[in-house]
Amino acid sequence: MKPRWLWLAPWIAFACASCSDSAGTKDPSNSGDAGSGSPDAGHDWSVFSSGTELRVTVPESGRTYVHLDPPTVVQVSGDPKASAAWDLAFDQYDVYTNGGASTAAVGHGAAFGPMDAPSYSAATPPTVPLMFTDKAGGAFVKWYAYDGEAHVLYSRYHVAGIQDGTRRWKVQVLGYYGQRDGAPVSALYKVRYAEVFADRVGDTKEEANLDGTAGGPAADPSQPSECLDLGTGVRSMLTPAAASASSAWHLCFRRDAIGGNGGLGGPRGVTSIDFDDAATAGEALAQVQARTADSEKARFDAIHWAAFEGKTLRGDRVISAFGDAWVDRNARTPAYAAWVAAGAGGEKKYFIGFTSFENATATSPGTVALRIKPFKE
Repeated sequence: MKPRWLWLAPWIAFACASCSDSAGTKDPSNSGDAGSGSPDAGHDWSVFSSGTELRVTVPESGRTYVHLDPPTVVQVSGDPKASAAWDLAFDQYDVYTNGGASTAAVGHGAAFGPMDAPSYSAATPPTVPLMFTDKAGGAFVKWYAYDGEAHVLYSRYHVAGIQDGTRRWKVQVLGYYGQRDGAPVSALYKVRYAEVFADRVGDTKEEANLDGTAGGPAADPSQPSECLDLGTGVRSMLTPAAASASSAWHLCFRRDAIGGNGGLGGPRGVTSIDFDDAATAGEALAQVQARTADSEKARFDAIHWAAFEGKTLRGDRVISAFGDAWVDRNARTPAYAAWVAAGAGGEKKYFIGFTSFENATATSPGTVALRIKPFKE
């Protein structure tokens, strides 16, 4: 049994019970032709009829900034990270808040979601247990579901694809809890992985007690945590500063976060993808809790070279609570879901519903129509 007293620093909004099980679900009749951006007819989009509509034109490159009260597209002078004049930023198919990794300690913005779309117009506002600021991450940013009552996290057993040059691996997190000196300890990871070749899959390997404790719950930046080279199996204890300058690893484990050595994570150029990301919004906590390393082995075994083909793998980057859950990239339409966002001041919260895209392309949603109204707790 997993220890119930362990302190965690949960970030992932998708583990909550109020999250939508329909976010991103599309009606089969919607072809998702380029530029259509039309919401599918399989949902009642009238739930977003209240509030103020704002239309935001998102260019193919560069950011567009939005102020939530009153809903307005704003021009930001100087360094946007040093400005509290904006609450949300649109950058191609990414939405950021003015908080966490997206600000220089100026903004206190955050977000929560996805929630069931009807929550937007419900007579009784839904409970929002946590608001999440932007943070750096990649394919593993949603690797666990969090039990807020027991303060325990559970692996979703998603399979991540890792690419380093022409080499590829698949990785599955098997556990977060281990023992040290006979006592239960959090952030001692267990993973399985295998190299994936064009004509075969290599031997499955497991690594246990990967040390992500980082000196305790506060994760003191002067304390190292363990990093793993998937090609050699070499494990290295590195501080965040040392890891960001090193090419001697693929994955680093630090408290509840797993980072990749690419993009913001490090210089090696590693890219990654969560092959099961689309299922995240619909995964109830009880469903995740029932999974085991044995029950999810078939999910791991199913990944071959072809699974990578046609997929977009990315280095670690700044990710907000909106993530990829606010949009169906294939259909180029918004997800049928509601969100709560806090402005840069951190005190006022707002309901948000994305209702349509116009002139969407492969790299931009075009003009985004969204509804915004105050969230009254």
